[in-house]
Amino acid sequence: MTPLLSICCTTYNQEKYIAQTIDGFLNQKTDFPIEIIIHDDASTDGTQKIIKAYAEKDARIKLILQKKNQYSQNIKPLPNFCFPKAEGKYIALCEGDDYWIDDLKLQKQVRFLEANPDYVVSWTNYKILKNNEIIENDFSYDEAEVTIDYNNLFTPYSTYTLTTVFKKEALDIELYKTLKHSKDNSLYIMFLQKGKGIFLNFYGAVYRIHDGGVYSLKSDFFKHYSSYLNINEITKVIPESQTKNIKKVLKSLANGAAFSALKATYTGEKLTEVQAQFMENHFKNVPFKTKFKYYKRIFKYKFLK
Repeated sequence: MTPLLSICCTTYNQEKYIAQTIDGFLNQKTDFPIEIIIHDDASTDGTQKIIKAYAEKDARIKLILQKKNQYSQNIKPLPNFCFPKAEGKYIALCEGDDYWIDDLKLQKQVRFLEANPDYVVSWTNYKILKNNEIIENDFSYDEAEVTIDYNNLFTPYSTYTLTTVFKKEALDIELYKTLKHSKDNSLYIMFLQKGKGIFLNFYGAVYRIHDGGVYSLKSDFFKHYSSYLNINEITKVIPESQTKNIKKVLKSLANGAAFSALKATYTGEKLTEVQAQFMENHFKNVPFKTKFKYYKRIFKYKFLK
């Protein structure tokens, strides 16, 4: 039976967490068939052993096991391996260290997308697991459903990978492959070219912050700068996404990256060439208000330690 939805899960050295992730997939209660595609990027721990054991017990689990790490070769697992293999009309995303907590998550998201053909992507609320404690995220909606488009995307940032379900027809795999700075943000801007997004305000998943996390423990500069690069890149390809809101988001990300680099300068951290060059170029062209804040920060770091 052809699955209506394909779960795409990418994993690398996540033996501590992958079982909980897969259990969240298997616990889903749906009135439609699903498949579970797990891409392991040549893990050096016990991750592959665990996912093989699950696949032997459930035929819905399909494995892509790399012998050489693809990410380190700038080969993106999702567009090159997972998405082409997905048979479903819909694709759900979740990385191997996050997990789902609502057994009806997929049912609720697909039900909405099936009933509303002008919508192409769905997200849900999520919680955060940090230091073995469940905490709330830093945004809130009062509404049960919030429509997302270019006028409010990333404001607030509520569109996390682990809750994403989208129509495969909204995906341009070849475009995604060409993007030098692609992230999940690139996908969202791509999807919203084809239709609207919906945020369903229930807790569907948990985002895990841990020492082995690929992204969650990166520096503030990296988080701001990488997001700035990928949003700036994809919006140039999709001009209609260049709304007042998206321009404001880009400005905020650029400021965040530049001020993070400035702080690092005065806290004993050696700047990379990329950080130093970006900071210098950015502050040359900012308005007076931002320059004033720049000099104020320098004064603080120099004399008010």
